[in-house]
Amino acid sequence: MLVLVAGATGNIGQKLITNLLRRGHQVRALARSPEKLSAATTAQLESFVMSAAYYDVPALDAACAGVDAVICAYNGTPELQVEGQLFLLRAADRAGVRVFVAATWNADWRGQGLGDHESYDGYHCFRRLAELASATLRPHYIFSGILAEVLFSAPGRVSFSPSNHGVWDPEAKRVEIWGDSAYKWQWTSEADAAEFAVAIAERDDATDGGFWTVCSGYDSLEDIARVYGQVRGTPVEVKKVGSVQELREKALAGRAQSHPSAMWDYIGYFYVLFIIDGTWEPGPFDNKKLGVKGTSLEEYLKQNPEI
Repeated sequence: MLVLVAGATGNIGQKLITNLLRRGHQVRALARSPEKLSAATTAQLESFVMSAAYYDVPALDAACAGVDAVICAYNGTPELQVEGQLFLLRAADRAGVRVFVAATWNADWRGQGLGDHESYDGYHCFRRLAELASATLRPHYIFSGILAEVLFSAPGRVSFSPSNHGVWDPEAKRVEIWGDSAYKWQWTSEADAAEFAVAIAERDDATDGGFWTVCSGYDSLEDIARVYGQVRGTPVEVKKVGSVQELREKALAGRAQSHPSAMWDYIGYFYVLFIIDGTWEPGPFDNKKLGVKGTSLEEYLKQNPEI
């Protein structure tokens, strides 16, 4: 297949390129900054289409022309969730593309509505607008839980440390636990996220679109801290900081004192809350159906010594 990777120079975008090339596909890249790719990677591409912005229609049309599938790897800002993906979807539809994998590596938001979790509102909007935009191009949506690189606040990623109302303090080597310490977290490495996306695009029924629940692991924070300590030889402090109800009160108070445009001031509380109160409890995993095993936490930590 000839596959377009949109947002090709980002963290997941580059891993998509690697995975697609390894599986023998041709890859076309779409992004603003070709210099972010290594010369070796660029040399293996079918082509690189440089765009000025997500609404650069001539670039989008050139990128989608003649490809068999589009995999979007845009980041999670609201304008890219909605407008960016919709511009890309329409260009793909004009070009006759019938396989589109959306950039939705996150928890399963289908059971919530607008305003329940502001950082996922864009996905609700895009899903409905995609249905209205095309009767023949049906996107795929991937529910991967939290990305491992975000969970551990890896360099160059969004920080999910307690200073941003997350749970993992990479400096103090401490994990902060709300509620039941045995509650499991669905997590997926960026490399596995890319592999799941490619496996979806390769399927014989890929034109049908759909929803996929996947993971690298499904572990409690206590178990994650224990494995991290074993692999790194560094003990991780486990600190219990409060109940589910106390966290809910903090989250709602943060929202009441702020505005959706400043959601990053409080949204971390809601990410944790909806995991531990069962709102985002994942359904059956589709790993076997996609033929992707996933990377164990021990393997992941050994492969990523910077974490």
